[in-house]
Parts: sequence; C-alpha cells; structure tokens
Amino acid sequence: MKRKNIFLISLCLILGFTTCDDMDFLQIKPDNLILTDDAVKTVDDLEKLLLGTYQQVRSGGFWGGEALRGFGVISDDAIANTATFQWVQMTTHEMNLVNPVGRDLWQNTYNAINRANQVAFNDLAEEILSASGDKAIQFKAEAAFIRGFGHFHLVRAFGLPYSEEHKNTAEMGIPIRVRGVMDRETAFEIIQRSTVEEVYNQVITDLEFAAANLSSSNQWDSGRATSDIAKALLAKVHFYRHDYAQAAKWANEVISTGKYQLDEDMTAKYARAEKGTATHEVIFMIPSISITEDSWGGLRAFRTNDLTLPIYHPSESLLQAYDDVNDKRFETFYKEINGSWYTTRFDYQYMDGIVMAYNELLLIYAEALAESGGDLNEALTALNLIEHRAYGENKTTQQDKESIINACRKERRLELALQGERLFELKRTRQNVRGNAWDSRKILFQIPDVEQSGNPYVTMN
Repeated sequence: MKRKNIFLISLCLILGFTTCDDMDFLQIKPDNLILTDDAVKTVDDLEKLLLGTYQQVRSGGFWGGEALRGFGVISDDAIANTATFQWVQMTTHEMNLVNPVGRDLWQNTYNAINRANQVAFNDLAEEILSASGDKAIQFKAEAAFIRGFGHFHLVRAFGLPYSEEHKNTAEMGIPIRVRGVMDRETAFEIIQRSTVEEVYNQVITDLEFAAANLSSSNQWDSGRATSDIAKALLAKVHFYRHDYAQAAKWANEVISTGKYQLDEDMTAKYARAEKGTATHEVIFMIPSISITEDSWGGLRAFRTNDLTLPIYHPSESLLQAYDDVNDKRFETFYKEINGSWYTTRFDYQYMDGIVMAYNELLLIYAEALAESGGDLNEALTALNLIEHRAYGENKTTQQDKESIINACRKERRLELALQGERLFELKRTRQNVRGNAWDSRKILFQIPDVEQSGNPYVTMN
C-alpha cells in the first residue's frame, strides 16, 4: 500500500502560540498538544477562528506578496539584484527544498487551508454548527472559498501545469486537505499528492459551493469572501484549465451585475488603503488599515519611495513590452532613477492584498469568449475597455478570434505586471520561461523540507 502523510500545517490557534512563522510540527511533541475542543466551544469561537483564517491569507507566503514577487522573478517580469540564495535560486531556476520563499508558500497557504477546515470541516466544528442553520452554511461557504483559493494557489506553484499531457500524471499535483487537523491522531493522517486534475476538480467543487452560498450582504471591502469573488475565481480557474466556455460563463455572471468598472485613476486600487482613494475596480481584497496590518508587504519590496532604492526591478523584457510613448500605464507605474528602471505601482506604506479586480476579469472574459467561439463583438467590447483606458483609444478593431486573443494576452501582461501572474500565463500559453520549457520541473517550487521530513514518501518535483 502506498504510504501517505499529512504534515500538521499549523496549530497556532489551538496551541495558544502567538506566532508560528518559524515553527514546524516536527518540533512539537504530540503529548504537548492542547486539543481544539479545549479552546473552541461555541459559534463565536469559530467566528474568531474564521477571522484569523483571513489574516492567514495575507501572510507573505500566501497572498501577502513574497510568493507573488517570487513568481515574477522566476518568470520574465522581475529581476532580483541580490546574492541572497533563495532569490539567486529563483533567478537561475534552481529552487531546492529549503528555499525560504517556497517553504513559506507551502506552509502559510496550508496553514490557511487547515484553519479554514477547522472552522467548518471537522467533527468538532460540525457539531458546534449543527444547530446554527444559516450560520453553518455561511461558515462552510467562506471556509470552502479559502480552501479552494489556497489549493489553486499551491497547485500552480508546485504542480505541473494543467494540460492534456500532465493533468492525470500520478502525484504531480499537491496533497488535497479537506479536514481540519484536530488532535494527535489526525495530525499524523496520511495523505499523498493528487493529480493536477483531481486538485482542480476539488477547487471547482469548493468555489461552486462558495458561489452558491456566500452571503450577498458581504461587501468587496469587508475583507470577507463574497459570491462575486467566488464566481470570478471560478472564471480564472476554468481559464487556466483551458475550459474557456466555463470561464466566460462565470466571468459574465460577475460582469453582468454592473457593480464594477475600471477606475479612471489606475493607481486608485493600489492606493486605497493608505490614501483613501475610491475604487470601483476591486472585486475582492484583504484590506489593510495600517503599517502593522499590511496585506501586500511582499510586493512593497519594489517600492521606490523608501529610504533606499529597492533591489527588485521590472525586467527589460517587461519594460520593452510597453508602448512607452502612448501607454498611460508606463507613464504611471515606471520611472528611471540614476540610469535604472523601477516600478512605482507599490509605492505605499501599506496596501490591500488585491485578490482579483475588474481589469483581470475583463481580459479573462474577452479571451475566453474568443477561445470558446463566443460573441466576438462582446469580447472586443471588453478588451477595448482595457485598451481605451491605457491608450486613450481602441487599439484592436478587428472582430476576429486571433486578433482578440493576441491582444488579450498582451494586455494581461501589462495590466497585471509584477503581481505574480506572468509565470502562469507563460505556462498556460506554452511559452518558454527564460530558457526552460513551459512544463519544466525546474520552474516549479520544490516540496519543502518541512513536508518531506514527515513524509519521506512524497513524490518530488
């Protein structure tokens, strides 16, 4: 029988520790565990645990920016001018099992997944919620969203790209974790890596449940998941799964609400936390309210207005992709200082962690319509919204599939530059990643030592 293992991601809230950033389970003796049922007894306790789960989403390894910055360096979007070994490894595509960025990505995202499971998907939580009616559905929907989001984030970084060639390759996805670690017994539950297809199916199941059951009263700036973000993320998941008809369907469900629009001021969504700017573009984010609660601190490492200039730069490839004369994005987000180019996109003391915004959704919708044989006029209309804001005019006028797809792919890079998407876009479109093939295992993060120490049978990249 194949041996499998689950690494106990985090018991911070169970154990009473104030931080788990540098702690792994193998350093904790099982007889020191304080069981959850001693700490969580009521619906209010679960509510606090759920709020703590959203806090975990903003961690550097999940959506707090460090991993997103790493994806930019692995791809052709960013440069790290540093001799620090983890960034050298990402630059040279030689990430190993102790790479701190990959390690934090694995631990922090699984921490969030485990906490989400503790909120709603384990025996204790289910018993507490059994008589709670609508509250039980709400908690399950929010937990399912975080769990689906987390698994999607991890499978793109550690698993092979979704494709007909690789989707069913044994144990080349990630471990699917759907029950909260509660006690000594479940801490050592055995789980191995699934296929990429199995992971995507679980992500879709979770997000569809979230989309159907999330409270419609949740607002995009509440910091709690909404049905709109579940649908938008479903569009993105299907987009990367190459199911473009489903991607267009889910994107349209959000677009047709009429609640979102592109901000005339392209900096508004980035400046909102610190400057209080109004934005109608963000579909969902993890809000920041102060320097001590910064949701995108890892991306602020690009910041030019700090005491010293950053060591992280936009790449020459990215800079050359812009029309530096006519593209307002270039004028807004890039500047030359002492002969070197930097981005000003993240020039704030603290920022919201933008999970998804309307600009990304419009481009998913436009390309997905074109790819799936949908209404090309509607696809062109969505694309032109992006182009008109960037250039002051519609650059693409032909209603043919190839023109729309090519323009969408170009604009995706420029709209989402340095936000962590470029690596996965190269994989989706089967382009080389700085000399390595789109499906090379060299551009995957390695399963970290903290997992392998407890699971020597885990399949390696």
